Amino acid sequence: MKSCHYCKSSLMKPASRLQVWLSLARQRALATLIIVLAPAPQALAARLGGAYYVDDAEIGKPGSCEIESWGSFALNRDHIAVFSPACVVNLGGPVELGTNLVNLRSQGEKDSLVSLTAKSVPIPIPSNHVGFGMAVAGAVVYDPLDRTGSGIILNIPITYDFSERFRFNVNFGAQFNNGDPRGLFATGGVGVSWNFVPHWSVISEVFGLIGPGQSNPRFQSGIRYSPTKDIDWDVIYGRNLTGEGANWITLGLTVRIGDN
Repeated sequence: MKSCHYCKSSLMKPASRLQVWLSLARQRALATLIIVLAPAPQALAARLGGAYYVDDAEIGKPGSCEIESWGSFALNRDHIAVFSPACVVNLGGPVELGTNLVNLRSQGEKDSLVSLTAKSVPIPIPSNHVGFGMAVAGAVVYDPLDRTGSGIILNIPITYDFSERFRFNVNFGAQFNNGDPRGLFATGGVGVSWNFVPHWSVISEVFGLIGPGQSNPRFQSGIRYSPTKDIDWDVIYGRNLTGEGANWITLGLTVRIGDN
């Protein structure tokens, strides 16, 4: 669930930091960045994760783990690098627990963030891959440079599977920022995932961070290659990801272990 898909400067530079946080807790608040997906088109069809902001209502089975990693580069020389491992444990029900390690540069300033994430699925997507599901995800963000808690994120991913190959996701939530500006921000987004041929998917999303000093909407669209059930490679074009109005290119890798 990570959901993270970004940071301290975001609310030093109002848009950047908040966005980083959101993308990290992403939405997949707890899933991570290297996923190894199955060759079967249906298994690849809907799962999001990685560098995408909009999360889906799905986690792996207990005992499985994911590692997500990606780098985003803007034409204005801003960048975001993320490493995000997570595992699913049984706490009376499956819960995905993970962390996001973020390094970024925004408007000439560098920063680092660490977040602890969690995600559960009270309403699972039907096993026949047609129907509705809902998850609850959250994250606590820590700034290791300032040695302070930086924020709290809550995200509700809602998913509707039209088929094994096509998934529609809606996210809404909130984020409290303890920096400058200090306050509560609303979050939201809409995304689709289409597995158009075996091993290849197109994923697109529009999202926003609503509050003082924010610039919306924000957009990403990319192609995913999943050579196996356990690996995803992503190449993504983004616009205004942290509210700065720049064009971005993201390269990502996701690997999943023990989810067969």
